Amino acid sequence: MPRTRVLIVGMLDSVHLARWLGQFRNEEIDFVIFGSKKYKNLHPQLTELLDSNQGARYGLAFCPLARSASGYLDFLVFELGKRLYFFKNRVRFLESLLESESFQFVHALEIQGAGYLINEIRMELLTKQKVIVTNWGSDIFFYTRFAAHRNLIMSVLSKANYYSAECVRDYSLASQNGFRGEFLPCIPNAGGFNLSQRTSRFVPPSMREQILIKGYGGTFGRADLSISLIPVIAEENPNIHFHVYSVTDDVLELLSQMPAKFKSRIRITTIHNRLSHQEMLSEFEKSRIYVGFSESDGISTSFIESLICGAYPIQTNTSCAEEWVKKGAIASVIDLDSELLIREVREVVSDNQFLDHASVRNYKVARENLDYKYIQNLALQFYRASNQTF
Repeated sequence: MPRTRVLIVGMLDSVHLARWLGQFRNEEIDFVIFGSKKYKNLHPQLTELLDSNQGARYGLAFCPLARSASGYLDFLVFELGKRLYFFKNRVRFLESLLESESFQFVHALEIQGAGYLINEIRMELLTKQKVIVTNWGSDIFFYTRFAAHRNLIMSVLSKANYYSAECVRDYSLASQNGFRGEFLPCIPNAGGFNLSQRTSRFVPPSMREQILIKGYGGTFGRADLSISLIPVIAEENPNIHFHVYSVTDDVLELLSQMPAKFKSRIRITTIHNRLSHQEMLSEFEKSRIYVGFSESDGISTSFIESLICGAYPIQTNTSCAEEWVKKGAIASVIDLDSELLIREVREVVSDNQFLDHASVRNYKVARENLDYKYIQNLALQFYRASNQTF
């Protein structure tokens, strides 16, 4: 049988894109990958895939022979070039690629970057293959609040043959905003996890002393609210320490203003020195509680990682975490309110029996819904879409 050829448009420094592509290593698929936005370096897991020699073949659409400098060349050509008018922009490059090569699928992973690029491609080129649009996080839920974005999103969705998301919530929103194609399976955007029975090394949350807090500020993150729990919980629980991770500069400034007596109990990891995926899982395995506060989100990868690793999740209801509570998970899904957060943490932080019970239940839910092979089997359907109905 001929090999399937897929043009992937997405963020080349994203662990989510790399993990998505990694699910297809053993398949007879040729992936051509193009960056939807400027980036500095390829994600290490993507570099590993480019070097792999298994069933799937992975290649960069732009500067395939200069991978180590691809981010700088990308910036020179597409960012500086568009200002100086001496190179094609990203849309023209993609159009040239579609004119010269044949693909069964063009897959936009994320809407505000990749989807908007696909939207600008001439329609006669798009109709040569099937178009898949994957919704990441807040692509529809947040951005349709703004008229200009809503119009763009509706245009993107009208051109897509297939749509996928990680929240049931977003399938309904896609239909409301012009999508008339076929739905693909609702699965986490980054794929599943290698889950097996917990070993003797697993430490129950009742024996842990860390609270893990997502440190995003900026457009979506509300770590400015979630870190307000630190002085209160630290004062009442002398044994508890805190790790605030993925801290943006605005939140770093707020953390610097914390009372001196608590600073020694706060570990900070900024967005400029991110931990690897495995290192982050290790942090979840050390934590009693995970806290994620945001204006908008999808599942939140951190939320499902907390289910897997035994940290009790507290997530704002601006995400679709409630969908996982309906599957049987035990979690606090609450309003975007710092006082409510503090009350919730106070209630559970010392309840060892509850924390351990929630950990057992959440791992069961994770094994039923997040196992790597289970998610991979669903993901494999994406590039067989022309032969199946979902």
